[in-house]
Amino acid sequence: MIGALLLAVATVTGGYVATYTFDRSAAVYARLATGAVLAMAVLAFAGFALALVFRGLGAPVLVLAGLVALLPLVTLRSAARRGEIAGDLRALASAIADVIRHPSLATGVTVLYGLAIVVWAWLVADRTLFATPDGLSINNVNNLGDLPYHMQITASFAYGENFPPQNPVFAGVNFSYHYISDFLAAIFVAAGGTLAGGMFLVTMVIGLSLLALVHRWTHDITGDRIAARVAPLLLAFSGGFGWLGLIDQSRTAEGGLVSAFLDSDTRYTIQTTADPMIRFGNSVTTLLIPQRGLILGMALAVIVFTILWRFVDAPVEPDDPSASWTTRLRRVLADRSIVVAGLATGILPIVHLHTFAVVFGTAFFLGLLFQGWRGGRWRRWAVYVVTTLAVALPMVWWTSRGSQANLASFFGFELGWDRGTHDILTFWLVNTGIFIPLLIVAYAWRGTRPLLSNKLVLYSIPFIVWFILPNLLRVAPWLWDNIKVLTYWWLGAVPIVALLLARIWREGLGGRALAVGLAVVVMASGALDLARATVGPSYQIFDRDGVALADEVREMTRPEDVILTAPTYNTPMFLTGRRVFMGYAGFLWANGLPYGEREQQLRAIYAGDPTADDLIRDGQIAYILVGPQERQDVQPNDAFLSKYPVVAEVGQYRLYRTGEAE
Repeated sequence: MIGALLLAVATVTGGYVATYTFDRSAAVYARLATGAVLAMAVLAFAGFALALVFRGLGAPVLVLAGLVALLPLVTLRSAARRGEIAGDLRALASAIADVIRHPSLATGVTVLYGLAIVVWAWLVADRTLFATPDGLSINNVNNLGDLPYHMQITASFAYGENFPPQNPVFAGVNFSYHYISDFLAAIFVAAGGTLAGGMFLVTMVIGLSLLALVHRWTHDITGDRIAARVAPLLLAFSGGFGWLGLIDQSRTAEGGLVSAFLDSDTRYTIQTTADPMIRFGNSVTTLLIPQRGLILGMALAVIVFTILWRFVDAPVEPDDPSASWTTRLRRVLADRSIVVAGLATGILPIVHLHTFAVVFGTAFFLGLLFQGWRGGRWRRWAVYVVTTLAVALPMVWWTSRGSQANLASFFGFELGWDRGTHDILTFWLVNTGIFIPLLIVAYAWRGTRPLLSNKLVLYSIPFIVWFILPNLLRVAPWLWDNIKVLTYWWLGAVPIVALLLARIWREGLGGRALAVGLAVVVMASGALDLARATVGPSYQIFDRDGVALADEVREMTRPEDVILTAPTYNTPMFLTGRRVFMGYAGFLWANGLPYGEREQQLRAIYAGDPTADDLIRDGQIAYILVGPQERQDVQPNDAFLSKYPVVAEVGQYRLYRTGEAE
């Protein structure tokens, strides 16, 4: 794990230095966050390109990718740059020393606030996936479906030499998916970490950076320090009125609220019952942790949103008709931040596709809304668009080449998102609590001292689109996946609601009490779900025998071997990096893949159908797994399988080698 940690530190260091080339006004914490996210993206894309050349994640790839991430250090040749960085670090050290020498209540609260976030993020990241004497477990039940899939993707890169990528749960098919976050974790695995360790590093570094970026973004667009501190909490503890269920449970619990919480396994921001009412899951437990691409995608998005705000907020420079086009272009490119925004947007199709649509769509709407942008800033707008498309189009081509996904399944008309039979107004009130009413109050608070400036109102309009659109159209095969767009509405509304709470806080003692009460009501459900995910019961994903078998299989098989397993979400073969003939149908359906015929073939092989030998040969299946999942789901024909040698056996698991294995 030491090698992985050193690589992460080197990458963040390079990113920190890089921010001085395009973001001169940032505080040190914002530089660290921005640099960490951008540098991690650079490490991932450089590593991926090199892995395609070297056909694996060997030492040369790791060293070269690390050197690419460290390239910004060449700017330290400039004495002015070294002085700028040294000045910032001295100022930071002086501020820390001043706090130590002259402690105050305000600084104490600030320090505790920061430490609490770091400790909380550590707990969340650490309990995402962890080893126990009985195998591998999680604390967040929302990880049961998604996390094993992302583990298989990560393992396929780290252990399976999956270059160019095939779908690791649909062997032989090109991988049309946003997998860069999983590849980033694979880099840290290849550098000496475990699967759990690689995921931990990505969650910890990008997660903390995201919260810091939201703080900086909120401060930039609102100019309010209190709002900036509240905003990350509103994002992390998102939820609605689900906490009222805890009060109902406490009425029958002997120990009151605490006993009711500890004695149940209820989730307060999302339900899985028939025709559920609560569906807008907490942003951390339901989205950022289980759906690995969104954590990096949202961090990149906030960086772009921050740059776009500075872009539309800057005064319009007068146009010089006498200047040549090269002079005008140099003036535009002198602002490197707009190029950075274009590059960060352009890579999003392979980071998180829905985020790309939201970010590029937001920029488009801002271009329509701000007259000054259309007038004096059109050249910078053109640079952003050209840069984005120059990067994004090859990304889209790469991920979509040879795709078998049914594009029609991604679109359709659906009114009211995933509300089922529930009234749409009641549905959204229950799912978001008082968040929407507070948002409405913030917009309505005008008068002689309006809460929102006209510019902020215009800037926020595109985010409202990301609430309306997913309530009208289906933008994924699984309707619930519209939340990947809806979450950006919440993100865009967070600074505004935070600003309202900050304004109320400043209205005397009564205002402070009201602001705290409102914040608790908004964040209670999310806080309960996060508490459940960090200190609540654990859920086993892979048992001890499955983990032991996976270790054997990884040693005795070739990286390109295809293994037949039951179409389950947690086969231990996901720990090997080997492709499986067909994984969990839910993974495939959510990606629009036609899996029906392959599932029939899988069941025919396990049943010993007369066509089984031909199907094994056509599918190039090298090994067949029989374990508890197979016994339960596909009822394997032991007489048929007995003609193949057993090459590994641990507990109830047996691995058979077919004639396709060399």
